[in-house]
Amino acid sequence: MAEVEDLLEGVTVRLSAAEEIRAKGRRRRTRNRAVRVGAGGAALLAAAGAWMLLPPDDRGTRQTVATATANPFRTDGVIQMPRADELPGYARWHWTESAGLPTGAGRRSGPLPQVGLAEACPASFAMTDEPGQQRYSLLYTGRDHALAQYRVIAYDDTATARSQVAKVREQMTECGLRAVPPTARESEEGSRAWSGTVQDGRTMRVTVRRWNSWVSVAEVLDGTPAD
Repeated sequence: MAEVEDLLEGVTVRLSAAEEIRAKGRRRRTRNRAVRVGAGGAALLAAAGAWMLLPPDDRGTRQTVATATANPFRTDGVIQMPRADELPGYARWHWTESAGLPTGAGRRSGPLPQVGLAEACPASFAMTDEPGQQRYSLLYTGRDHALAQYRVIAYDDTATARSQVAKVREQMTECGLRAVPPTARESEEGSRAWSGTVQDGRTMRVTVRRWNSWVSVAEVLDGTPAD
């Protein structure tokens, strides 16, 4: 493994020499973040819209929400990304981590308020506002063409994070999702959930959680349409 200096924050990110991919696009702000993710997949790190593919690495110790003052999304500089078996719907769809969406599955969600997989909420992709942020993302594929994505977004301040969450809620309402009761675990973590039928007839469920200037979004799109 070769070490690559990630100038986002002067933190060394360990990348395979053969798999180093240079992030494209501009970076509005220089930020420091370190990320290590799941044993079976790849994560994407984005700074101001520029994506970088990170190879699988040791997941290390995991932590659920401990206290209201502890960042649930980053522990000791490590971004906490869920394993496939921790994602909602695993018992039904049997998720596996994926480096990308299947051919023909459309675009992946990037900055908020973008939401939806396989073009489930196309209007949200027309939004162009993109404040300073860093994004970390994992994709999952499941049985019968089911898709899922988990994103962690770190904004420059809490006010921006709050406003972006409000915008994504508006977009979810626009594409037919409605607030639903969270699971016991989601409720304990302070997450909110939305669910509904999207344009291809499938059910999509989205869980949003905010901690100060950090936001997580988990999207699950049920299986079948793939043609």
